[in-house]
Amino acid sequence: MSTKSKLKENYNSELEERSEKELLEEEIRNQQTLDSFVESDKNWS
Repeated sequence: MSTKSKLKENYNSELEERSEKELLEEEIRNQQTLDSFVESDKNWS
């Protein structure tokens, strides 16, 4: 029983870590998109 709990705990921990990484990557992509729009807007001005 404790082995199953331990496995579940490890799995949940891995999921949290992965989602944090994915959130960070998404944040970086969003920033790059914003930068791109700003740069494009400058070129139109």
